[in-house]
Amino acid sequence: MFYLRTEGDARTRGIAHGRAASKRIAGLIDRYREDFADGEGGWRPGLGPDARKRKVDMWTDRMGRLFPDMVREIEGIAAGAGLPFEDVFELNLVFDLDESTTPACTVFGFADRTGEVWLGKSDDLGKRELGANAVHHAAPAGRLRSVQMHFVGTIWTSAAVNETGFGFGMTGLTGCERRQGGVPVLFLLPLLAQQCRTVEDAAALCARFEVPMHGMSVLMGDATGDVAILEKHVAGQTVRRPSGSEAAVWETNHCLGKELVGKDDPASPYLDNSHARISLLQEMEKGVERNFEGMAAMYRYHSDPVGICQHGQAGLYTDSGIIICPSKRTMWATEGPPPPPPPPPPPPPPPPASIAGVSIGSGGGT
Repeated sequence: MFYLRTEGDARTRGIAHGRAASKRIAGLIDRYREDFADGEGGWRPGLGPDARKRKVDMWTDRMGRLFPDMVREIEGIAAGAGLPFEDVFELNLVFDLDESTTPACTVFGFADRTGEVWLGKSDDLGKRELGANAVHHAAPAGRLRSVQMHFVGTIWTSAAVNETGFGFGMTGLTGCERRQGGVPVLFLLPLLAQQCRTVEDAAALCARFEVPMHGMSVLMGDATGDVAILEKHVAGQTVRRPSGSEAAVWETNHCLGKELVGKDDPASPYLDNSHARISLLQEMEKGVERNFEGMAAMYRYHSDPVGICQHGQAGLYTDSGIIICPSKRTMWATEGPPPPPPPPPPPPPPPPASIAGVSIGSGGGT
């Protein structure tokens, strides 16, 4: 895991980021390009160098008009890492270039009996991506400060809590529809950390934009005690809240909002794993204590064929377990997968047996 501390304007923050993780960023670019190859010396349809460049140029122009600071930050990452801007921008677009995206992660949230919100997230990656996460203390000029879980080389913010007490953690979703225009879904995440103070702020911000493909779910909570899951998807947007005191809300990698159920890609090889984790959460939910310890125990749950902490199931590996308490402005994260809970202590030895008044114990005697 990397540790980043950036402040100032977008390009300055990007340069600090790129310098801190240059080798890993270069390796990630190579790793994704390996997946673009067809295994026969060529490229999969739509993923050759010319096709990728056209998409990078298009999105650079579009994002430069919508979110110029994002483009400046990516320029800074490239400069700091000593890599071509086009390569680093391509890394930021990888899930909008390759339609066979890998959705991952599990989120679970609740308000405890005092009304304080707790958010949990597993950060699941492919095996070759392990170790590419960073704990990032970000202080963007003129924006809200936050502590984040960040994927190096990108502007993606997979979990964060900011200085106002708004926090979130995300999972990936698949979709079949495709739209022209819109905003790559992961580009919305840094806006949430930098601009939002409440769950309602985040829902309103995301509603302003369509996404061109796939989607994400975002578990959100704030210092007022509001907690919800937003599904931002190529087919639309929904918001779900838990029902009742101390109730929980959760999501894996398929849509659960009633307006979006069934909008996932049915051919996704990760769909069975996602449904299995939902079934597991439904079984576990009532037994999860509504506090930090209960959340931590849930994310330490290891099992086959499916667990909350994953170790290769469906090709997914948990790189970190994350807990956020928005009102405390605090995020806890494990470096590497959460360890399984310690084994229970051995049972006490049986009492000595007694025969005809003679004790049969470790030392004998009467």
